[in-house]
Amino acid sequence: MKKFLALMEKTFAFLSMAGIGLMLIIIFLQVVSRYFFHYTASYSEELSRYLFVWVTFLSLPVVSRQGGHMVVGLLTERFTGERLRRLKIAGCLCSIAFLAVMVWQGIRMVQLAVWQTSPAMEIPMSYMYISIPLGCGGMLLLALEELFDLVRRRETA
Repeated sequence: MKKFLALMEKTFAFLSMAGIGLMLIIIFLQVVSRYFFHYTASYSEELSRYLFVWVTFLSLPVVSRQGGHMVVGLLTERFTGERLRRLKIAGCLCSIAFLAVMVWQGIRMVQLAVWQTSPAMEIPMSYMYISIPLGCGGMLLLALEELFDLVRRRETA
């Protein structure tokens, strides 16, 4: 499981960086073509917006695995030992519940958007919405891993 999650993290990190690079190129070309040629491709703004959504959701598991999400330090600094472990378990359970709902509702959004097309590129909107269950699903797996590690830590202590 650890190898799979490490591979998922590397893949999502690569795709996020590639998405940011592609966004940068698209926006740069859009500005240059508008400024010098007084022409803007109709798809460029829409594509960069959809890439931004993909980068956002694919980055969630990467940042989560590296411990980069916000933490309420007021609580974590007050507790130590077993109390801190229990607080982290409660946080993991809340995250798992939230992420499970996000994956479930994300899948529903994908199913609803299959027949809806984007205005400029005329591609199914489900291509954009699939980033929600993918990113939240990856984060859900990482939250489950963290929960198992916290529970296992109690058994070995």
